[in-house]
Amino acid sequence: MTGNSHIQKALKMLENSPLKLTSQRVSLIKTLFKDGNQHFSAEDVYNKVKNTGVRISLATIYNCLNQFTSHGILKMVKASSDKVYFDTNLKSHHHFFCKASGELTDIDAKKVRISKLPKIPQGKKLNSIEVIVNISD
Repeated sequence: MTGNSHIQKALKMLENSPLKLTSQRVSLIKTLFKDGNQHFSAEDVYNKVKNTGVRISLATIYNCLNQFTSHGILKMVKASSDKVYFDTNLKSHHHFFCKASGELTDIDAKKVRISKLPKIPQGKKLNSIEVIVNISD
């Protein structure tokens, strides 16, 4: 899938959500999805958008990223207690996380095999499994 098709798919998801199609949201979608599957912190997004000349506050970026996550346009990945990333790859997958570099890398879901899970609490159902493999330099 090309960057442009990623953008079109994300814009379609935005259009189908209850969120208003504002110029700031469209700019964010174009910035986030232009290079295909990526991981961003809110600060990364702020710096990328700022370099395009779009005027937007860091608070607005946080709000938009959280709204995009709530409406399934992005995934949130909590890599550590102090590091949250927004992921444009919505397919089922896992991650390598290097705390020293802050780099988050996709792992194909088929490359991780889980042989046993604890019993799911009564009245609950399993939605997904996301594995973060912590690595170091």
